[in-house]
Amino acid sequence: MHTHISTGSAAPTGLSYKPFSFTELIFTLGLALCLLLWPGISAAKKNSTAVEPDRLKTVSEQFFDERKLASLLVQVRVNGEPVFSHAQGQAMPNVPATKDGHFRNGAVAIAYMAATLLKLAEQGLINLDTPIIKWLPHLPYADKVTPRMLSNMTSGYPDYVADAGFIQAFYDDPFRNWTNAERIKISSESTRVFEPGKNWDYSHAGYVILAEVMEAATNKPLKQLIQENILEPLSLKQTLSIDTPYIPDPVIHAYSAERGIYEDATFWNPSWTLPEGAVQVTTIDDMARSFDTLVGKTGFLSEPMRRQMIAPTLVGFGAPLKGCRSCHTMSRNFYYGLGVFMSRDWIFQSPLFGGYSSMVATLPADRSPTGERITIAVATTAQEDAFADWTEDLQNLADSLTRLIAVEIVPDNGLAPSRH
Repeated sequence: MHTHISTGSAAPTGLSYKPFSFTELIFTLGLALCLLLWPGISAAKKNSTAVEPDRLKTVSEQFFDERKLASLLVQVRVNGEPVFSHAQGQAMPNVPATKDGHFRNGAVAIAYMAATLLKLAEQGLINLDTPIIKWLPHLPYADKVTPRMLSNMTSGYPDYVADAGFIQAFYDDPFRNWTNAERIKISSESTRVFEPGKNWDYSHAGYVILAEVMEAATNKPLKQLIQENILEPLSLKQTLSIDTPYIPDPVIHAYSAERGIYEDATFWNPSWTLPEGAVQVTTIDDMARSFDTLVGKTGFLSEPMRRQMIAPTLVGFGAPLKGCRSCHTMSRNFYYGLGVFMSRDWIFQSPLFGGYSSMVATLPADRSPTGERITIAVATTAQEDAFADWTEDLQNLADSLTRLIAVEIVPDNGLAPSRH
């Protein structure tokens, strides 16, 4: 049978046509079905992300053994759908860790705060570039600092976590409750090393102050703002803002030897970590799903707001500075947006405190070589011999495993091996 084939929309004038015989029809349909189902032939599969659950399980189990973990939770999502989930180890002695286990999510809530701030800005409740003297008139440098500076860590407010007196007070009594006012006071009385907007320094104090700004601008507590703008819309039923050490069952227990003895640190008071209302517990599923939706695609945040959150605005900004713990020049390998870190094309947060370490990282579809959105979430706790010296700056083991998994999934587009 001969036909003239056209690439245009109109049929060619020389087209000849003869009906299919029944045998030809069956053969053609069968061939088409084989082409669709044969591995590597389908266009959809040809460019799809290569996720091999058995391989990821092997990588996770080897890392668990080699790095002497106590517990490990992993979830990988592609285009929003879970393609690999893993739980290993013990939540506490003789109690297996399970995929629905709760742990503290730390700085992941900073991303929630930043997303809430952007939603408030879009509603006209806060201008990101208005000096915060409008809301906090008695705070030092309030006439120069803006909500954007607080959110992208360029405000210059010294981090109370770097204060020797605070560190000693915490280790003397890790069950102490820390208020926003106490932490802002420590920051305000510390030596400022750069003017607002002139350098970059990771500052917990900046986000405590930002919480005060958000509450003053809306006349609502931060807990309510996050609940209304993030937790409820995303149906994060297992992510809870709790301003006490309480964690709901099932609990993934954390252990630390930071105070010189290996001990259960699960119920150390987490109030020092974030503003009142942003101290949270979560599950691996909630953490992966929420981050995937927040930063991985437009929709939950409008395109202009999401663009502001993850733009490489600070690449090339900042410089090392005496007396500044984390001041450095931002590079494409490691830079900050609004409430999130970036490493090359990946967006992430990686909390580490009180025996808990976790990381959630997303490669958006528009940055992915396959055109598919990828999210990796990892949470770990460690055995006593996981670190030779617990008093040094500890490695975030969840961060390390996330980077290994990323290389397995997208070998040519992983996170940078270094943060500088």
